[in-house]
Amino acid sequence: MFKRSRKTLLFLSMFLMLFSVIAPTLDAAAAGDPADLADPAGVSAYAGDNGNSGAGQPEQSKPPSFSDIKTHWAYNEIMELAAANIVAGFEDGTFKPSGKVTREQFLKMLVELRKLPHASADVPFKDVDPKRWSAPYIAAGLSNGILLLADFPDGFKPSQPITRYEMAVWIVRALQLPPQTEENLLGQLKDQASLKLNRDLIEAALQSGIIQGYPDGNFKGGNNSTRAEAAVMLVRALHYSPGQQPASTPGGSRKIVEYKPEVKQSKSTDYSKRDAVTWVIKDPNLKLNVGDVFVLPPNDKYYGGVAKKVVSLSKENGALVVKTSVPKPREVFSKLDISTTEAINPKMLKPIDSSVTIKANEVAAQSTSVTLPCMNIGMNHAYVQGVTLDANMNFCNLGVKADIGLDIDIDWFDIDLDFYSSLVLIGDVTTNVHVVADTGNGALNEPKMIPLTTPFYVPVFTGVFVKGQLFLRIDPDFRATIVVDFNDKFHLEEGFSLSSGNGLHQINNTTNTAALNVDTKANASLAAGPDVQLTLTLLDIAYAGIDLYPGIKAGYYRNYEQGRCDAIAVDAFLRLDVIAGYDVWVASDDFRKNVVDANYRLFQYDLNCPPPKPPGNLKFQLSGVRGTAGKYNEVIINRTDVQLSWDAVGDAASYTVKRSESPGGPFAVRRANLADTKYKDTTAAIGKTYYYQVTAVNENGESIPSNTIKVAVTMQPPPAPQNLTAVRGESGVVLKWDDVGGLVGYDVQRADGTGTDFKTIAANVSGTTYTDPSTSFIRGFSYRVTAGDRGGISAPSNVVYVPKENIDIIDTVPIHLPDVGQIVLLPVPGNFDATTNVGSGKVVLSWTAVKGATGYKVMRSTADNGNFETLNAKVSGTTFTDTTAAIGARYYYKVSAVNDSGAESKATAVKSAVPGYGIR
Repeated sequence: MFKRSRKTLLFLSMFLMLFSVIAPTLDAAAAGDPADLADPAGVSAYAGDNGNSGAGQPEQSKPPSFSDIKTHWAYNEIMELAAANIVAGFEDGTFKPSGKVTREQFLKMLVELRKLPHASADVPFKDVDPKRWSAPYIAAGLSNGILLLADFPDGFKPSQPITRYEMAVWIVRALQLPPQTEENLLGQLKDQASLKLNRDLIEAALQSGIIQGYPDGNFKGGNNSTRAEAAVMLVRALHYSPGQQPASTPGGSRKIVEYKPEVKQSKSTDYSKRDAVTWVIKDPNLKLNVGDVFVLPPNDKYYGGVAKKVVSLSKENGALVVKTSVPKPREVFSKLDISTTEAINPKMLKPIDSSVTIKANEVAAQSTSVTLPCMNIGMNHAYVQGVTLDANMNFCNLGVKADIGLDIDIDWFDIDLDFYSSLVLIGDVTTNVHVVADTGNGALNEPKMIPLTTPFYVPVFTGVFVKGQLFLRIDPDFRATIVVDFNDKFHLEEGFSLSSGNGLHQINNTTNTAALNVDTKANASLAAGPDVQLTLTLLDIAYAGIDLYPGIKAGYYRNYEQGRCDAIAVDAFLRLDVIAGYDVWVASDDFRKNVVDANYRLFQYDLNCPPPKPPGNLKFQLSGVRGTAGKYNEVIINRTDVQLSWDAVGDAASYTVKRSESPGGPFAVRRANLADTKYKDTTAAIGKTYYYQVTAVNENGESIPSNTIKVAVTMQPPPAPQNLTAVRGESGVVLKWDDVGGLVGYDVQRADGTGTDFKTIAANVSGTTYTDPSTSFIRGFSYRVTAGDRGGISAPSNVVYVPKENIDIIDTVPIHLPDVGQIVLLPVPGNFDATTNVGSGKVVLSWTAVKGATGYKVMRSTADNGNFETLNAKVSGTTFTDTTAAIGARYYYKVSAVNDSGAESKATAVKSAVPGYGIR
């Protein structure tokens, strides 16, 4: 048995990407403040702004009448700003509410709204001419702190569309609102991380209510705003007072209906429908011709009346027999503007049968815009196809907000609509349901729509009404037994709106509190909640409606076999279908679309969780390792490592590597608690064969083993030498590289220029340096080095390039010297090295021969920069063994070349060595 309660259902903020709208509230209109912003057509429609000439328009003595906003949702705000000479219209008498707004236009409106002085046109921006119409307003914005120079390093760009981010910052500065460092609202926005600057000002703008986030939880600071939306925000700023939200302009109830003069109106209720297009009318005073539009009043069958267009007509027994088509609302009405809130009175509701009871009282559950009576609808131990339920639903303040009127023709979801409509269900609903479902041997997975009332009608105006019906909907999906008790409380304000000016718009102010108990041990789920179906109808020629199903779903979900935990989960959900079209009775152009299928997880308890899946793609790579160890480097390391890798497992916390010398095991753990997906086994013996497995581990246990791989360990070549360098020296190009370790020799390779045709110029070099004495100073060369031993030849080192020398050519003057004999300059011996012979323990010196030398002087010291003694003044060969060095002491050596004339070269670089015995 599990129980969970959660308030203020967050998923309801995702609700209702709905169908259509007239006049959404100010909060709804600017809740997304989206749209593009650029100066329309090149002629701005703001007072005093002329984007072509730069001249201001004269102030108007009375507010203009704009031809394109009479039914627009921002009509009141636009007219208020026009009356204050803050905005104006276009020369053709329009306002173009969907047009774009530039930086200079919005700044001018802010300056006018704050009544800031703007006599100076001195602006520091290079892209703003002092003669430009907006220069005084830009100067006023800078001097009053609305604009900061640091915000515009590349110029002001006055005709650039203003963004929502800029509008919010400018408004806060203009109103001098205090910055808000606690991000109570900004921190809730999904895209708040994208707002890098002025976050304290954005928070202040959000707290003021002048600008708000989108219904999807984003701020979208880079989006632009339409002229209408800018007007709404400016009116909010105009009416803003600290400590309270700006009040919306009160709309009140309006019911304006005027038929066109040519529409024929009958007063007779004696009419009937013969077929889809034929009506029989008994009204001797009704005179019709083909093409006429006529209206019939409501009667007992056609609750809202009928409006039709005559296609053909005849008489039959004194009655008119009229074949008809459906007229568009503009063919019927010259004026249509209805906005009202109507109660759904318990007296309108009749139980569907005797199993349903409806009781009413006059106590409202909470204060709303309209106080409506409460009603209780109950079911007692009702049985519906395998489901036994007791239900008690209490509806308080239940009503509808309805708007309908004429609009310009638009093509919406392939339906040509010329009317706008808005329908919102309001009220407080408490649902208590106890469900016991036992399918026996069969599955139960079909939705159950249990009608609670007969259809009811809410009158709005003559010919305009809302048709509704209440249901209890049960959605089961199980094959065993499930018992669910839940208490579900909704404060509803859900609906849709559509108009050409505002398009698809969400109307959502719903909160939810839910608590439930679930008792099941099978793979089962059950959802339940009230289902409300409402349709707003204009005569019988146009309609728009909703099918709203909010509720709770609880169930036990068996996932173990799919590698996931079993779960007991509780979800709150809302599903909304929208319908619209013409001709209620024929519905030839009707539209139905699911616009919301939102689900929010209230609670989940995981149990019976499986261990992770085994790692996949286990593979290996062998790598040779060389080195020395011991106090005197007497231990030579020559081994092969096994590098393992595998694919990550999503829910693994760690991995365990196991090894065996037999394919059937047993496998011993080599390493546990590995966080990485790689492991290097440094204990593998050359010449042996091993078998490896890897398992994944988490809190639920250890996976089955991965695939088993077989690894035959063989000697590998040494690693490639690293960090090869080359520089030109006095004796040639000097190469140096890092020792790879062990008893290896190095091959030095050279290529001409930057080519790749490398040839070996020195083989089995014992040290980590080599001087190439044969290079030409007028050519460049490339070098690389490989290491080799009985394991093979390594990959080559990095390639280094030595460019040719830069030689300056100068004019020479012959100098005549006295004949003092031939002067011979000897070069420095190359490739000098000092190594220890591990067999004898002696230090062996070696170098390359020098042309013209008859011997070599060998010198030794006990310090790198100490005094060097001569061990041999004239060694005839290119090697020398120091037999006097003490074992374990470090000595320093250098060599120079000499000849019989007494000439001596410079000494080589100093090399050091430690005599000692090694172990192979």
